[in-house]
Amino acid sequence: MTTLFTTRSPIPASTNLTATGRSSVRFLILVICSLALPAAAFAAVWTYPSPNDDFTSPNYAVTVIQDGVRHPSFTYVHHHQDPHLMDRMSDTNHWTTFSFDGEVTVEVKVSGFAPAGTEIRPLRREIVPTIADDTIRFTVSEPGQFWVKIPGTKEHPLFIFADPPEVDVPDRQDPNVIWFEAGKMHEIGERYLIEDGQTVYIEGGAYVIGSITAEAQSNITVRGRGILSGYGYPRRPGPQSIPYNTIMFNGPGDNQLVEGITITNPTHFCVLSRGQLTTRRVKLFGFWHQTDGWGGGPGSVVEDSFMKVNDDNVKFYNPNQIARRLVIYQQVNGAPFQLGWGGAGQRATGVLAEDIDIIACEAAHKTTDERNQAILNLRNQNAESTIDGVTLRRVFIDSDIAMLVGLTRVKGTVRNLRFEDVHVRGAMNGRHFITTEDDGNVTGITFDNVTIHGQPAKANGDPKSWSLTGQKINLTGSGR
Repeated sequence: MTTLFTTRSPIPASTNLTATGRSSVRFLILVICSLALPAAAFAAVWTYPSPNDDFTSPNYAVTVIQDGVRHPSFTYVHHHQDPHLMDRMSDTNHWTTFSFDGEVTVEVKVSGFAPAGTEIRPLRREIVPTIADDTIRFTVSEPGQFWVKIPGTKEHPLFIFADPPEVDVPDRQDPNVIWFEAGKMHEIGERYLIEDGQTVYIEGGAYVIGSITAEAQSNITVRGRGILSGYGYPRRPGPQSIPYNTIMFNGPGDNQLVEGITITNPTHFCVLSRGQLTTRRVKLFGFWHQTDGWGGGPGSVVEDSFMKVNDDNVKFYNPNQIARRLVIYQQVNGAPFQLGWGGAGQRATGVLAEDIDIIACEAAHKTTDERNQAILNLRNQNAESTIDGVTLRRVFIDSDIAMLVGLTRVKGTVRNLRFEDVHVRGAMNGRHFITTEDDGNVTGITFDNVTIHGQPAKANGDPKSWSLTGQKINLTGSGR
């Protein structure tokens, strides 16, 4: 870990000062503090070492600059795992992670591409880069996750993860802390078991290969700024692979935390808990089919996180779940928000997604196959399932989409779906769709300040923008 900070030199203990002299020194220090030092003098930057130089990006070199001091930030590259999907998705992911306080300039040197025309997404952050020759620079004053969208780099996207400083770092000597050291590769195998009260700390610059499991445990934590990876393990498709999720907290449990880490190359899902889980500032990458992003038990929260996975990003399968301040890069095989997939126990009631940025929609062209490409999606709902009270609020989408709403084969009850302040910069290439079967019914979909390509959108069933199949569909019809 590299730290930059400025301190005031203390007066040596051996200095012999009178009371008047000591008062004068104290006054001088106060004057220096209040007038002479810039506000950023006590800010900080943390960058992390390379665990393996084989992971070095050949296309991008990132440096973080603060107060004229340059801090190289190791930039990773990981390759697509599934050759059957490479023609539909990016070939690689490139990313770097650093932590900071204050304000920094991010400098990206680009090799093999011309950076002219670069955007920094989310566009809502209104970050405008400067470009000179092969170098992109932009300023960041608040934490966030950013896609440096460079023309011609669709197959090789670069992501910048700018975290706040870590707080309450666990004690390495605590017997309940499992510490993985920076700058090293660590092999733990699949289903590494942790128990009540334990913390796994993956230091920034540590690379841990394997997956972590807990069985009906509470007060458990996986955190840090390092990487947890399924690198080298084969894909594990199907329900029988759920125990092999990269983080799997099975059974009931309270006070579960996953914070700060990056998960890449998952063999199945990235993070799934059956208990009460808080997930914060994670970065999730996945290329396989069925590499879902996040799911938690009742009352779980995911926030301030990034997802680029090739299945559903957030699974709203339980009551009172919250997703907030997410940055989502939708790939070809899943929805940003999934309400269910055939299970009787899936009951999204009273759930909320707010302050969401969707920076890409690779499924925007999937307009005729009504399956799993809508921003809010439901598939094959069981007749015993009730979904009631789902709100998407302040959602900003930087690209074209296929559709906002996609509910297919609804056999149970769906009611009170609300879209508030949802804005799509691009076009909607398909139509919102709802299909019900048997006694399935849908009641109450509300659009409140929803725009698509600058035009108001309404939940009124207009066949130009809605495809409705079934007997029991009653839209609210609002929109402004």
